[in-house]
Amino acid sequence: MIQSLDNNTIRRISSGQVITKVEDVVKELIENSIDAQATSIEVRLVGDGLTSIVVKDNGLGIPESDRPAMALRYHTSKLEDFGGLSKVETYGFRGEALNSICAISESMQITTKTSKDPVAVNYLLDRTGKIVE
Repeated sequence: MIQSLDNNTIRRISSGQVITKVEDVVKELIENSIDAQATSIEVRLVGDGLTSIVVKDNGLGIPESDRPAMALRYHTSKLEDFGGLSKVETYGFRGEALNSICAISESMQITTKTSKDPVAVNYLLDRTGKIVE
């Protein structure tokens, strides 16, 4: 379940990721795919990644209950508090990466489908990571 981190954890982690180049975006999205247990990952760059970056995978998808918080700042499914940081065995904090990408993007879309979903759902996110459509 994706949940908000408490203020103490936020302060201690200081997790504001910096996305400075196309490679950072691609790396974060591929890591999310790996964390979602994808066995196939396709990356497509348009205009050297400055126009569009598309990462398509066959991972588990994002559960419907987690979607409203999937790209919000300081939200993660990886830990509940600072003490859990040493137990994280995945690549990172999905919400933090997606939120950082939203902040620098003109448009961010996420299409996801879990085994429980009859069809995939496409979400348009604003610069803060909130779903707008």
